[in-house]
Amino acid sequence: MRKNTLLCLFFISMLILVAGCASGQSGKVTVYETTELSEYAHQEESLTAVVSGIDYENNLVNLIDCQTGDQKQLLYNGGVSVYNKYGDDIGLGGLECGTVVDVIYYADSLKLAQIKYSDSVTAISDVSKFTVDMDELKAVYKGTSCPVSEFITAFDGNNQISAMEINTEDLVTLNVYGGKIVSVQIQLGHGYVKLVNQKSYVGGMVEIGYDVIVPVTDDMLLAVREGEYTLRINKAGYCDSKSVTVVKDKEVVVDIFDISIPTGTVTFNIEPADSKLFVNGEELPNHVYTDNYGNYRFKVVAEGYEDYSGKFTIKQATKVYDVTLEPTEKTTETTETTDSTETTETTGTTGTDSTTSTETTATTTSSTSTSTASDTSVTTGSAVSTEYTTEEPKKTKNKIKIKAPKGVEVYVDGDYIGVTPVSFEKIVGTHTIILNKSGYLIKSYTIQAKDDGKDDEYEFAELVPIK
Repeated sequence: MRKNTLLCLFFISMLILVAGCASGQSGKVTVYETTELSEYAHQEESLTAVVSGIDYENNLVNLIDCQTGDQKQLLYNGGVSVYNKYGDDIGLGGLECGTVVDVIYYADSLKLAQIKYSDSVTAISDVSKFTVDMDELKAVYKGTSCPVSEFITAFDGNNQISAMEINTEDLVTLNVYGGKIVSVQIQLGHGYVKLVNQKSYVGGMVEIGYDVIVPVTDDMLLAVREGEYTLRINKAGYCDSKSVTVVKDKEVVVDIFDISIPTGTVTFNIEPADSKLFVNGEELPNHVYTDNYGNYRFKVVAEGYEDYSGKFTIKQATKVYDVTLEPTEKTTETTETTDSTETTETTGTTGTDSTTSTETTATTTSSTSTSTASDTSVTTGSAVSTEYTTEEPKKTKNKIKIKAPKGVEVYVDGDYIGVTPVSFEKIVGTHTIILNKSGYLIKSYTIQAKDDGKDDEYEFAELVPIK
């Protein structure tokens, strides 16, 4: 009996073994769910989007749909190819924020299958003086106007910024898709230049960077593209310069004291002696004028004599001009006024007028003038003539108000306005707003002011403390 039982168990084991081998030879495993055969396939989706961020720790790529503005986060693994515009696989590390890409991904798992620089995008590099008007969805650069997407994004490196944070001094790349700018990438950013001890040049002009040419004021802070430059500053024909290195997002202080405009004195010997002398409209009873090196206009008047108007240049410590007026009853020929020691007179203006010109001789219509120089020493710097032409800004009856952050200094186009909250006259055009506070990073914004009969109000983000 026991022997029969053992034989039965042996035969059952052999049957099970044979059945298992037969199943292994087929190589097929069928899985049933609710008694029905189930087959599963990934569904691929495509998308043209701007790369807005890369999370290397979690292998995530953040994208913004160029057409809808929707944000999407997709998974990345090491086997995914990332192709640049030349077809090279650059890997995830070569992908820059702001780049427009065509992606293929799986809809069910949100896993990336492929990333490729989009062939439908035109990239315009080395663009300067870029401004964008989000109200009109229009950008202007190099005299060209271009539509912008309502979903436009801007990037400074891997940091996403607002369009207002793009400074006109920045050098940028524009990515155009579907005829509209969809993203802006900053190639070279900007830093800040603060002038100190510039009193002798107030009313003149300062030039720095590629195209920063502005009037000199008592308190000014300028946004300038990062790089190395020669700062040139001039007033009334006198010019000097200094080397400046501008670092991105940093402030550099330029002390003008060592190149301050020197002063000189001009003494007028006038006949008749009781004549009245006016220099730049101001009467000088003692007929002596002391001021910075530069160009000036003067007028001499006396009862019974022809008025005399002329110009002179201070470019040495002391100088003497002899002026003889002609009686009104006499008819005299036009004579030429020359300086016995100078063959060139440089003309110019003081105050807020920055226009200068050059003449080889000073002329009069009714009198003669001679001069002698008692000192010919000249310090560093030179008398120059530079002409600047600017359009008259269109003023409005409205105000621009900066309400926040509170307690920070506000500079508009380089000029100090006050401490927030602060308001100032609304002038039509593009303006740079710089916010500054000790112990915090300086921040700038670009705004557009329109003649729309309204006051403009801005509340900017809090400044970031310097670490």
